[in-house]
Amino acid sequence: MAILDGAVSWLGSQGLDQWAGSPWRADELRPGLATGALRVAETADPPRVPVATMTLGEEAAPCWRPADDRSAALYLSHLAVDRAFAGLGVGAWLLDEAAAEAARRGKRWLRLDAWKSNARLHAYYRRQGFRLVRIADGAGGSGALFERAVSLR
Repeated sequence: MAILDGAVSWLGSQGLDQWAGSPWRADELRPGLATGALRVAETADPPRVPVATMTLGEEAAPCWRPADDRSAALYLSHLAVDRAFAGLGVGAWLLDEAAAEAARRGKRWLRLDAWKSNARLHAYYRRQGFRLVRIADGAGGSGALFERAVSLR
């Protein structure tokens, strides 16, 4: 939770309202921990320190339409990197790991929905091989729908 809470603070310091509000609560994250959907990346050397988190799942958010062939994708959410490790390629590595997981599951796409007003985040995802599918209406602040093709093995 500390990584996500740190991301909220940093986003606020950048003038963004993404994930604004109360700190993350354990009960919000517990289901992902129980199912293995919530992933935590750690440093390799002891003491192992958490550096990033992401959640992967096969259930599409409502902003993805049935015509999007929802079952053809793995969905990524809550990607965050501890600011102490920002700029070291951790986020790109996690995106590659998520794409590899999608391939292992036989999916064609890795998908996510990003905050609509976060242009820097959109540019980051484009640099990581994602394309903007569309901006979904009625999805609150989130709803910039991105996907990246997955190389099936």
